[in-house]
Amino acid sequence: MATLEHLIRKNINPFDPATFKPGNFWKETSDQSQEITSIHKDVMDTVEETLADVMRDRQTRTLMLLGDSGSGKSHLLGRIKRKLNDRACFAYVDPWPDSQFIWRHVLRQTVDSLVEIPEGQTESQLMRWLKGLEIFKRKGVAQKLLGERSVFVHDLRASFPAAYRGKEFFSVLYALLNPELQMAATDWLRGEDLDEEDLNLLKVRHSVDSEDAAQKMLMNIGWIADSTQPIVICFDNLDNIPHLPNGKPDLQALFNVNSTIHNARLKNFLIIVSIINSNWRNSKNAISPPDMARIDKAVMLRSITLDQAADIWAARLSALHAQASPKPTSSIAPLTKAWLTHRFPGGRVPPRSALILAKKLIGEFKRTGSLPEIPHKSAKGGTSSDESDSFESKIISSPESDRASFELIWQKEFKGVGEHLRGISQFSSPDLIRRLQEALEALEIPKIQRAILNSNAYCSYSLGYEYSGRVCVVWTEDGNLRSFYDVMRACKNMVEARVRDRIYLIRNEKLGTARNRGYQIFQEVFAGKKNLHIKPDLDSVQYLETYHRLVNAAAGGELVVGAKTPNVKELQTLVRESSVLSNCSLLQQLGVVSTNSGSGGTSNGKTSNTEAAKHYILNLMTTQSLMGMQVLVESTQAQVPSLDAADVISLIHSLCDTNRIQMLDPNAKPKDQLLCYVPA
Repeated sequence: MATLEHLIRKNINPFDPATFKPGNFWKETSDQSQEITSIHKDVMDTVEETLADVMRDRQTRTLMLLGDSGSGKSHLLGRIKRKLNDRACFAYVDPWPDSQFIWRHVLRQTVDSLVEIPEGQTESQLMRWLKGLEIFKRKGVAQKLLGERSVFVHDLRASFPAAYRGKEFFSVLYALLNPELQMAATDWLRGEDLDEEDLNLLKVRHSVDSEDAAQKMLMNIGWIADSTQPIVICFDNLDNIPHLPNGKPDLQALFNVNSTIHNARLKNFLIIVSIINSNWRNSKNAISPPDMARIDKAVMLRSITLDQAADIWAARLSALHAQASPKPTSSIAPLTKAWLTHRFPGGRVPPRSALILAKKLIGEFKRTGSLPEIPHKSAKGGTSSDESDSFESKIISSPESDRASFELIWQKEFKGVGEHLRGISQFSSPDLIRRLQEALEALEIPKIQRAILNSNAYCSYSLGYEYSGRVCVVWTEDGNLRSFYDVMRACKNMVEARVRDRIYLIRNEKLGTARNRGYQIFQEVFAGKKNLHIKPDLDSVQYLETYHRLVNAAAGGELVVGAKTPNVKELQTLVRESSVLSNCSLLQQLGVVSTNSGSGGTSNGKTSNTEAAKHYILNLMTTQSLMGMQVLVESTQAQVPSLDAADVISLIHSLCDTNRIQMLDPNAKPKDQLLCYVPA
């Protein structure tokens, strides 16, 4: 067995910032062994008690979850879901792209969450929720229903006579029981504008294609929930929602939704709204008093004690301690409690600040084999300026390390997005155009304007900018060709008005045939070289969604790069400097990035696996300074699974030959070899 010092030097820093960023609790899983149950226990207890109240009397309640940046709000939502998921269905709702689409957004994300399968379960939340209906509890009925749609629909219409479009709604619920129809049924529930073929399969006439329809469909789900399990809807990352003309976030749109759920007496919902405390203070006066009255309770996430911070340190170091010989005498070795006391003399600390301090200290330990000395107090009780400067210069990361740290975060997020990305239709058209807008803003494309298409129903499918001319981009993925016709007609009107020099139509869905009027207008508008149709690929959406998630994190103060927490403007700078968007083919076809390979290190068919692995190795070595050969090989294979160990070892040796990496002990066994980064 190795000493703790050797283990720390050869392994990835257990406080690496790539592990800090929380997010959608259905998409990102955290290591439960690192959870400290004493942290925010009072808030956990309040949520659990409130859910118990909902289960007892079926009355909907709303909780505000407030905390400073870095206090652990998103992480806490994940803990709440894991602890209470056996008692309720959980939905995660992230920022909506346009307040005119908020009901459709909430419906879509609620259904998307309901189709998730909880850990340790074999059925989705949606099927568990559906099978909780009284009709399934009757002896012998469940099997009989599988062949009798009319009985199912008739029974539920009798039980819920006020349901909106009850015959269609219950027909779609019945279709969920058929594996062949399940996907189309789910798409209808989430508000996809389906084509005629899918509508006919489901035996329904219309899609859920308006705010009013989405609102009433969510009400249907609420009425059904009254007979089954409660639904906990968690609104998170609200710092990246649309803003009002006065620059403040449009929180009123959310509280309109919340009040409607309460006023319509929809039962069995628990609404949790998570937001940064300072943003809430600045915005709550703009919320109407009746809507404020619908908030049942506000709970605050406080800073944690130094003992709790030490517990976080111990949890992250435990895996290394288990391998060490001799066994460390302290659970936080090589760190010391004295560092917490020195840096946080008030006795309390935000969880993220404790993690960042540990990251810096372990980074110094990896480089030198020891921690920096704690600066001495001056006669007045503070730290002298010279001592503080010396202390900071030892552990603050360099710009090169920050860039490498960002690219590692990008690569991890990109890979995670790809694991959950099934198709472009996962996103609504307003979602997609919003993600494109964020990427264009990062690239400093001038004069970006939202919603420029002259169509009340479809303006949110468009944006404009001025780059090599006045450009309009329209992105529509609605499968219904009637909707496509309406969008094409709006595009034709824009061409005739001559307000834009070029229109790009982005669409992966079918365009129709020569007999469809929408297709005819498409041929008329996009037949020449001036206006262009781009068929996007899934890789492009993966790029846009990866950046969107980082924007959400940066807007909420949850993104950590190196030892910094960049805001959105600083994130945009990192994106430009690292060129992580350069391999996005959609952005290439729009002409806003060059076709040269970027340095993002993502392997998507345009960048070779070897180059992706090489870039990953150099980034990891830049941030870690020292690493063991075996750990570096395993980490690289996890990032680029197509390479075997021999390929990675060969690549590492080639980097040693070019003096980018140095092998400190070439004669040691591979598992004991240490590699050192050589700055360029």
